Amino acid sequence: MSASRAVFDRLNERVGLFKSRPALGSADSQLTFAELLECVASFRTALSSLNIDERDVIGLALPNQIELAPLYLALCSLDCTVALISTKYRDHELEAIVSRIAPSWILSGRAEATTLVETLGSSFVESRPLGQSGEVVAVKVKVCGRSTEIDHLALLKFTSGSTGVPKGVGLTADNVLSEIRSVVDTLGLTTGDRIMALVPLTHSYGFDLGVLAMLYSGASLHIGSGFVPRLTLRYIQTERITVFLGVPPMYRALIDTRLKETPDLSGVRYLLSCTAPLSAATIGQFHDRFGVVICQHYGSSETGAATNQIPSEVLKRPDSVGKPMKDVMIRIVDDSGAEVRPGEEGEVMISGPAVAPGYVMGAPKGTSPLVDGHYRTGEIGVLDNDGFLFLKGRIDHLINVGGLKVGPDEVVEVLEQHPAVREAAVIGVRDRAGEEFVYAAVSLGGDADEDALIAFCGQHLAQYKVPRRIDILDRLPRGATGKIQLRAEDIPS
Repeated sequence: MSASRAVFDRLNERVGLFKSRPALGSADSQLTFAELLECVASFRTALSSLNIDERDVIGLALPNQIELAPLYLALCSLDCTVALISTKYRDHELEAIVSRIAPSWILSGRAEATTLVETLGSSFVESRPLGQSGEVVAVKVKVCGRSTEIDHLALLKFTSGSTGVPKGVGLTADNVLSEIRSVVDTLGLTTGDRIMALVPLTHSYGFDLGVLAMLYSGASLHIGSGFVPRLTLRYIQTERITVFLGVPPMYRALIDTRLKETPDLSGVRYLLSCTAPLSAATIGQFHDRFGVVICQHYGSSETGAATNQIPSEVLKRPDSVGKPMKDVMIRIVDDSGAEVRPGEEGEVMISGPAVAPGYVMGAPKGTSPLVDGHYRTGEIGVLDNDGFLFLKGRIDHLINVGGLKVGPDEVVEVLEQHPAVREAAVIGVRDRAGEEFVYAAVSLGGDADEDALIAFCGQHLAQYKVPRRIDILDRLPRGATGKIQLRAEDIPS
C-alpha cells in the first residue's frame, strides 16, 4: 500500500476550509477551492475507468494547466504512487523511467499526448481522453515489472542525472507533508497570498512552492505557461501577486525589458529565484531598477525546500541563499563527515523530516548520499556566524588546472557581470595532452567577442581561472528541467 492516501486526507481537510476563496487561475480559467474539490471528484470518477490499483504508479506529465492540482489530489485519493514527469523528457529519459518504475498510465495534456505516444514507441498501449473537457489524456504504458520498493512511497520526483538518465527520488507521505508545512510556515503563507508560477509545476520547485503550498495554505495559485517579460510585470502589479516563482534567466530578461513606466512591485513579499545561482550583480541591478529585492531559494528533489533568503538581508548578503527553512538543519562537513567551523568551506549536508529515504532509479555510484534523513548534497558551502548559507559550487564539478582547483560558478558569475553577456556556462575540458582547462560558452545580449570576454575575465580572476576558450552560442544547452547543462559533447568542433 502506498502512502499517498495520507497526503490526500490531510490536503482534502485543508482545502475544505477555504471553500469560496480563489484557488487556481490561468489565462482562460478560474477555480475556487470548492470548485477544485468538485473537479477532484469528477477526475476520481473518470480515473475509475482506468482500473487503477493502489500498487500502481501513475505518471503526471501535464504542462502548466489548471487541471494538474485537482488531478494530483484525485490520484492521491486512490492511494497510488504519483510520479511527476517533465513534459520535456524525450526518448532516453522516458525509456529509463518506463523500464525502471513501470507506470501503468501517464496522464498528459491534450496537446502533448501525440508527442508522448510517439516517444513511448513500443511501450505505448492505448490512449483515451480523461473527463469531459478532453484537456487531459490518459496514455496506457506496457508494464513489464516493478520494484516493490516503490509500494510504500507517495510521490516520485525526477532530477537531472550525471549520465543523462534522470535520478528518481522516492518520497513518503511524511516527507511530503513535512515539506509543505515547512514552506507555508517559513514563508508565512496565508489565504491572502497570491502565488504566481511560470516555472514547470511538475518540477520540484513549482510543485512544492506552487501546487502544494496553495493546497495547504489557502493561497491562490496563478499559473502561466509562457514568459513574456512586459506582460509578466504588468500581471504581478495588477493581480497583486505576493509570491513570484522565477529563475535567473527571467530576472535578467526583466532587467533588460524596455518599459514606458516602472511597474509597482512593492506588494510582492517574495520574488524567489531557484534552480541555478543568481549573481549578486543581477540582484543589485534588479533592485536599482525596480526597487525590490530577489530572494534566492535553495532546495532539491531529495530534500524539498531547504533555505530561503530573508528580504531584509538580501542587499547585505546578496550572494547568500539564506537561512534554513523550518525543521531543516544545514551543516557544513569535511570529508570524514565532521562539522567544520563557521566561515570554513566544506560539503553542505541537509537533514530533516522532508529528506527522502532514497532513490528508486539512477542513484549515484558508490555510497548513497541519502542516509537516515541526511543528504550530502555534493555542494561546497559556507555557513557564516549568523547561519546564512553561501554556495561555492559543486565538488564534482571542480576543474583541476595544473593542480589548482577552479569552481565553475565563480567563473560564470564573472562572465555574467560583463554587460554583453546574458548567460554563461563553464566546464572543465581536457586538451590533447590530457591537461584540464577552463572552457566557457555564453549567449549574448550585446556586442562582445571572445578576446574581449577573456580579457574581462583576466581583470577579475586569477590567471589559472580564466577560460582558455569561450564560444558564443545563440542559446545554451539545457536539460529537461530547464537547467543549463553544458557537456563536453556540446562544444562546437
